[in-house]
Amino acid sequence: MSPTHEAAADPMPDFSDRARLVVIVGLTLSVVMVGISLGGLIPWLSLKLEARGTSAVTIGLVAAANPLGIMLVAPFAHRIGMRLGMGWSILLFEVIALPGILLLLVFESELAWFILRLIAGFAMAIPWIIGETWVNLIARPQWRARVMAFYTAGVAAGFALGPLVLSVVGIEGSLPILVFGGLAVCAILPIFVIWRFETPLGDAPTQGFFSRIFSMPVLFMAIILAAMADTVALTFLPIWGKSLGYTEQLSLLFVSIVLVGNVILQLPIGMVADRIGIRRTMVYCGIVSLIGPFVLVMFGSTLVLLVPLLFLWGGAVWALYSLALAELGHRLTGAALAAANGALVFVYTLANVISPPVAGAGLELFPPHGFMVVIVVAAIAFLTLAWVRGSPKARGATKVEKA
Repeated sequence: MSPTHEAAADPMPDFSDRARLVVIVGLTLSVVMVGISLGGLIPWLSLKLEARGTSAVTIGLVAAANPLGIMLVAPFAHRIGMRLGMGWSILLFEVIALPGILLLLVFESELAWFILRLIAGFAMAIPWIIGETWVNLIARPQWRARVMAFYTAGVAAGFALGPLVLSVVGIEGSLPILVFGGLAVCAILPIFVIWRFETPLGDAPTQGFFSRIFSMPVLFMAIILAAMADTVALTFLPIWGKSLGYTEQLSLLFVSIVLVGNVILQLPIGMVADRIGIRRTMVYCGIVSLIGPFVLVMFGSTLVLLVPLLFLWGGAVWALYSLALAELGHRLTGAALAAANGALVFVYTLANVISPPVAGAGLELFPPHGFMVVIVVAAIAFLTLAWVRGSPKARGATKVEKA
């Protein structure tokens, strides 16, 4: 499939390449700072609660508040963007998210922290969804895949840097909260620079929020696979490494290797997708995602092979997210794209919440590799759907939908 067949019309033809670059870089810088803040706060909360002797169940509930807030708001994000505009939506809700960070210094009960993280989740859903929509809209069709890859590499880099920043500032006192709150404030600044390049999202889409998910099953199954593989790997790789005889420090390093793959491989994969087609590249990444667990089991005890395998597998898994975004941009525009992006974030977050306990059950049934069964099943489901449904071009599904 050639990119010229796959790409839809440019929804923002009046903007120069320089203006587009300013928007892409500005939104990426913003999401990197947000990612560092969120990526550092998650382990900070867990470590602080554990130090108090809080039960694992309560720690899990507090951690789940943020994704729960995102899921509850995601269906309404496109309507907020339509009413306020993309610039105001991102700015306002990034400001609303700040109390969810800074007030962690004021209130210390588990219930208060749950409520604050829920509020932060409510607020951060809008910049997440509207930011991705804006980048997708501003990208020229012929380089949309690499643009979305650049942006999602920024997301991955932010989350990877968060724990590193936490290790520097420590968990005690007010410094970590002030640092992460300060980064959240800095994330607002690029919005003032790019504001003049926004355009209205247009009229409300005619298709319902949840029906959108079932109308594009391949894309949404790709998102489920990406979310499950990434979350399950970050959760259980340290346990798996220790079961194979590696030290705790080395087992934790396996997570970092996956995250480095998430960041570094996105742009090369995006460039390939712009050249040979997004759907074909998604299938290749799905194949790597499927084969990866088997290869990791086979060569897990050989460190010299395990490190590059984790790097390649991590990059392929996370690329499914950016590629799915790029295909949405080829097929939709305006409020329809924002609504579909909201559905994508909803599904991604839901998979984040569901997959760890399911994978944990698999680990208990088939130790030490059982957690990988979840990833294998999701990869098989994605590849089966991709084969049955075929390419969007073959179904005549590449026409841009505005509403």
